[in-house]
Amino acid sequence: MLNPEMVLDSLADRPDERVRIAWTELIFGPGIEATRLDAAIPVLLYIRERTGRLVHFQPNAAQKKFSERKTTRNIILKARQLGMTTYIAARFFLATISRPGTVTLQVAHSLESAQQIFRIVHRFVQHLTPGLLRVIETSRANVRELAFAGRDSRYIVDTAGNANAGRGLTVHNLHASEVALWPGNPQETMAALLGAVAPGGAVEIESTPHGAGGYFHAEWLHAALPNGQFTPHFFPWWLEPAYRLPLVPGEQLDPLSKEERALIERERLTLDQIKFRRHLVRMFRSLAPQEFAETDTDCFLVSGRPVFDVAVIDARLRQLLPPLRVAQNGAETVWLEPQPARCYVIGADVAEGGAEGDFSAAVVVDLETGLQCAELLGRWPVGRFAEELARLAERYNGALLAVERNNHGHAVLYALQHQFNYSRLYAHAEGTPGNGRPGWPMNARTKPQAIGALAKMLRDAPSAFASRRLLEQCRSFAYGGDGEAAALPGTHDDLVIAAAIAFAVRAHGGELRLSGVPR
Repeated sequence: MLNPEMVLDSLADRPDERVRIAWTELIFGPGIEATRLDAAIPVLLYIRERTGRLVHFQPNAAQKKFSERKTTRNIILKARQLGMTTYIAARFFLATISRPGTVTLQVAHSLESAQQIFRIVHRFVQHLTPGLLRVIETSRANVRELAFAGRDSRYIVDTAGNANAGRGLTVHNLHASEVALWPGNPQETMAALLGAVAPGGAVEIESTPHGAGGYFHAEWLHAALPNGQFTPHFFPWWLEPAYRLPLVPGEQLDPLSKEERALIERERLTLDQIKFRRHLVRMFRSLAPQEFAETDTDCFLVSGRPVFDVAVIDARLRQLLPPLRVAQNGAETVWLEPQPARCYVIGADVAEGGAEGDFSAAVVVDLETGLQCAELLGRWPVGRFAEELARLAERYNGALLAVERNNHGHAVLYALQHQFNYSRLYAHAEGTPGNGRPGWPMNARTKPQAIGALAKMLRDAPSAFASRRLLEQCRSFAYGGDGEAAALPGTHDDLVIAAAIAFAVRAHGGELRLSGVPR
């Protein structure tokens, strides 16, 4: 075990008192380790800036924001070249050499990227003071691996294409870089890597966007769901100070577009940044939102044939207001409380309820205005979901409850009727008038009707939609090669189906049918 005197003696050949203090504070200082790491980075580490000049590593705005908000497990969605990989490497490198017995693994999407990351880390080592080098004792530098015998620690950089990456290791710091670009089966690769992480180990999943659907997009959406396992962090392009083009004397950008004015007002962008943004649009055209992300939704470009108007969705997403109330760890969200004498309809999509399966969902809609009032989204056993639906429906003035009756929906409907005595259930007319059974049957005939009702509402009255999660699911809902409308791979459509049922039932508001209770 090192002591402060030994550390200071080992650094005696370096007169820079700041280096001696930074290293000593990193190992022996008070407070949480994350704070000590951030304090040590600009003193101990060097990087190459964009001009190629070697400089002390001074964290930028995006890196500082991440430091302020990060937890043990994070997922990072970012614009290009904000330096997040370098910052994570810096933190993990200092943690590796200051904490004995630490194994750090960074996994890149390609061999070229892995080599670049390793050069960054190797530069950290090369420019440490001689005294620090004696302390950590770099015993070998194999292909993208550094071993520090003095700390019994290792730093490894691998690729996602290596099927054996992380196997046989106990990893304390894992950085998965540019996950949206990982080859093969990213979900399987990530599962193996996460299985190697020690309890309490740090995990950073980071990427620029690369199309809607896929593993990274799915993980990003999951992070916002109830009981998400990663903390989401989004960093737009304007956090990078270099992303601006100065106006020449006398240059005018008028007329500013509505979108540009909104960015200036909302994000405090300067005219230099607006000029740079116009340059991006000219250079990258339709890919600009992906390469230089501005929001965490429209940066995921939708390929194929989206069912709903993506431009309308993106515009509405930028206008959303915070909910009035969030309960049950995010499983219940309320935007409008029930009002006396108003009527409501609830659409419900039922899932099996397993810990890793789909979500059960419900969407509450004002029958007259179509405004979304509330939603449920969670993984509940069918009996518990029935209880949640009954409670929600009673609260919204005995709302008309339309439950998809396929599969597990039958069990929910049975529980609603016989266990919770809720009788204001939508009954779908089949054949003879009045010959309807409780629930909404989702089939080849009724699904297009329901999806069409949702599409019409979204097209005609986008301001009626309040839920970010619902709109994000609508955004990744597309026609497949067989013409079937469904969620893109890795994404969910639970709220889409629930909302579609609610709006389909509302569209026939003059012919509402209830099971057991006359209207």
